[in-house]
Amino acid sequence: METTMRISGVSNGAEISVQCNSLSSFVGRRCNNGRRRTTTMLPARNRNWRFPSVKSVSSEPKEKLADAVIDSEQESFSLLSPFAPDAASVASSIKYHSEFTPLFSPEKFELPKAFFATAQSVRDALIVNWNATYEYYNRLNVKQAYYLSMEFLQGRALSNAVGNLGLTGTYADAMKKLGFDLESVASQEPDPALGNGGLGRLASCFLDSMATLNYPAWGYGLRYKYGLFKQRITKDGQEEAAEDWLELSNPWEIVRNDVSYPIKFYGKVVFGSDGKKLWIGGEDIVAVAYDVPIPGYKTKTTINLRLWSTKAPSGDFDLSSYNSGKHTEAAEALFNAEKICYVLYPGDESIEGKALRLKQQYTLCSASLQDIVARFETRAGGNVNWEEFPEKVAVQMNDTHPTLCIPELMRILMDLKGLSWEDAWKITQRTVAYTNHTVLPEALEKWSLELMEKLLPRHVEIIEKIDEELVRTIVSEYGTADPGLLEEKLKAMRILENVELPSAFADVIVKPKEKPDIAVNTIGQFEDVQPVVEKEQEEEETAGKEEEVIPEPTVKPPQMVRMANLAVVGGHAVNGVAEIHSEIVKKDVFNEFVKLWPDKFQNKTNGVTPRRWISFCNPYLSDIITNWIGTDDWVLNTEKLAELRKFADNEDLQSEWRAAKKKNKLKVVSLIKETTGYTVSPDAMFDIQIKRIHEYKRQLLNILGIVYRYKKMKEMSASEMEKAFVPRVCIFGGKAFATYVQAKRIVKFITDVASTINHDPEIGDLLKVIFVPDYNVSVAELLIPASELSQHISTAGMEASGTSNMKFSMNGCILIGTLDGANVEIREEVGEENFFLFGAQAHEIVNLRKERAEGKFVPDPTFEEVKKFVRSGVFGSNNYDELIGSLEGNEGFGRADYFLVGKDFPSYIECQEKVDEAYRDQKKWTRMSILNTAGSFKFSSDRTIHEYAKDIWNIKQVKLP
Repeated sequence: METTMRISGVSNGAEISVQCNSLSSFVGRRCNNGRRRTTTMLPARNRNWRFPSVKSVSSEPKEKLADAVIDSEQESFSLLSPFAPDAASVASSIKYHSEFTPLFSPEKFELPKAFFATAQSVRDALIVNWNATYEYYNRLNVKQAYYLSMEFLQGRALSNAVGNLGLTGTYADAMKKLGFDLESVASQEPDPALGNGGLGRLASCFLDSMATLNYPAWGYGLRYKYGLFKQRITKDGQEEAAEDWLELSNPWEIVRNDVSYPIKFYGKVVFGSDGKKLWIGGEDIVAVAYDVPIPGYKTKTTINLRLWSTKAPSGDFDLSSYNSGKHTEAAEALFNAEKICYVLYPGDESIEGKALRLKQQYTLCSASLQDIVARFETRAGGNVNWEEFPEKVAVQMNDTHPTLCIPELMRILMDLKGLSWEDAWKITQRTVAYTNHTVLPEALEKWSLELMEKLLPRHVEIIEKIDEELVRTIVSEYGTADPGLLEEKLKAMRILENVELPSAFADVIVKPKEKPDIAVNTIGQFEDVQPVVEKEQEEEETAGKEEEVIPEPTVKPPQMVRMANLAVVGGHAVNGVAEIHSEIVKKDVFNEFVKLWPDKFQNKTNGVTPRRWISFCNPYLSDIITNWIGTDDWVLNTEKLAELRKFADNEDLQSEWRAAKKKNKLKVVSLIKETTGYTVSPDAMFDIQIKRIHEYKRQLLNILGIVYRYKKMKEMSASEMEKAFVPRVCIFGGKAFATYVQAKRIVKFITDVASTINHDPEIGDLLKVIFVPDYNVSVAELLIPASELSQHISTAGMEASGTSNMKFSMNGCILIGTLDGANVEIREEVGEENFFLFGAQAHEIVNLRKERAEGKFVPDPTFEEVKKFVRSGVFGSNNYDELIGSLEGNEGFGRADYFLVGKDFPSYIECQEKVDEAYRDQKKWTRMSILNTAGSFKFSSDRTIHEYAKDIWNIKQVKLP
């Protein structure tokens, strides 16, 4: 039955109302007997409350705590959700939004319009708990964690939100009443283009767990207009186009026009009349907050992801120039401000690109910290005690991108709040923590000191001071008795690279003078022969020459700021993201710092949310798990998944398990047909590698293994092929960074191999190769549940953790991989016999590269055979010399097989033969699959967040009453 509504309020002084009944309960209010209430889609109790807003951290007067929250005696939190709307209420709410908050013309009610109206109705429900969550946190003035990340790879929000609210069935029924199905409506949502890979997906999983576990925390990021890029696959390989995810607007976000902060670049630093440093002049922009609600699962807690967008004040638009025809010049300031949030990771080959990236990072840090400081002051009311700041605030830097948080917090505390260097430094170190995500030297960020001096002059002064303090600590620790040792420590640990020591330490390293070359003369005395030799050499060199030889100028190495070193020095905790990675961080990457501050370093093995990555994306499997375990508590307590172990050999469970996998595979068959035009068999093994395209992730090893498989097939008769090989669909997905030439060559090679194999009638369904274009979270939500074998084959010691390996394992997929990242722990949990292992181990890599450089490596004949086959032209006319050439030679940039593809190739091929053998025994394979899901319980992001909260952030769970 269709419901009616009354929405009351005041418009131009006149009270207006609309009849209300069941819709009101949907947003947590009741309208009894049609009585008029002054309410909108938000409950009246929240209408006077708003997120505390301060224009800048130095603005006065400050909002008092009493003004920012509602007195508990006035109204009770019992008015909050949870609520249990029926399908009719939901349908009525959706119809309301389609009419009264429209983004489309009124003539039609089609899928895109249905999605936006549905999302807006869900957002109404979220806003009730969202506002109440922070009202409650403000009232209690609890310590809160803030997670800063350049990426948040959220994925579609609709299914996740209704799932976390426990309303999936209700919304599905409501959509049927409106003539749609929920899955079709949800598919209209574009993936937010706010991230690229594992870094951003991890951040989003963490937000889900923070909310679900009732931790006072939220995220900060940037609102990218075009994201990374939209990937298109053409005959030339990968092509990039701008993302269009915001073109129809984002129904989940709410712009907070009252929450904006000034951001400065360039300019100069001067002393003010009070003796404090002032950063003046330069380029000024404004960062504006856009908030996105993040609901927890089966809880009222709804936290916030605050994204910053950049703009220039309207006064910066030069109307005079515009009217005189200089349109581009007139809007230059506006464009310079807005472009900061155009693209994730803009190309940095140029100086302009580097400056833009640095602007992005500083915008994230400055806007977020100004906001954090403002919230601290607001919650403190009129009693601001800066020593309590670390007791109320925890800032987590997700990788080195937000490292400018450290000098920015120092700047705010000293220059704006009047604290001394000593006090500001103690506060900063106790507040900030750093998560390291890489051991790759090129990924440990360094910035040109010259560029930073121009762009952020005040921050360079602060960084120089931090570096000086670090030098003092190192000198104090190691003394000056051994100049060589001290120089080695300073070189490894200083924040400023290739920069002279601070003047106070200019003489700490005094190298002994070299003794002169001496010889014994004819009467037994020593004499200095060096001048004589030099004179004779000079005479010989200049003999017969008319012109003086001008020596080559000495090229000074660039002066750099090492952001990872700054992050380690400026924070109180440094963590890796898998056990093996954290050990490498301690033994190699930051070994010198570990010797100095061993207690700073921790491990926090990554995790993924079981809500999105099993429960919501794989309902077929989720139902089976719940039925066999006897409860759905596993969604919150993943350790209950281990109970599946006792049923692993049960034939009924195995039959259901295979049926669920088949249903998921059929969805992927449709996806592949739609996106690539290829038809694949759902009866073949689905072998999947989906991740960012990078040489160390070794998609090249995978495709060369496929080439070897294809070559062997071509040498056999049809009957021999069928006997020797299990049918496979080999699926790739991932983006190569636009300027990463070798990665783009790999994409091109994969698609060329695919084109040849997929059109070979002799091969048929025995082997298909698919590259799914524009890989994103929504594609992963289809591919991962359908996967049977997944490849995590990075060069050992180079993958920090990985999180897709966890998602695959949770969904009953069996992994083939190296002992790298979280693979090590996954293998321990699921059982060695349920993981296909190959390849060199991390501790062997250095010596293997050394042997290669010395010319001692002898490539396996099968590897040479494959390279020759590729060069034969069987995969088209494209020249693969640069790609294959990177695997040859003993040394040199872009040569010498740095990632050990050739070394691991024979081991990989042998392991793939074991995969085929295991897959032929479907009972055995299904058992392995069940045990992978059962053993994946450790890899919930809930476990990871509990560890962060306890060991790093020191925050407590706060459950709304």
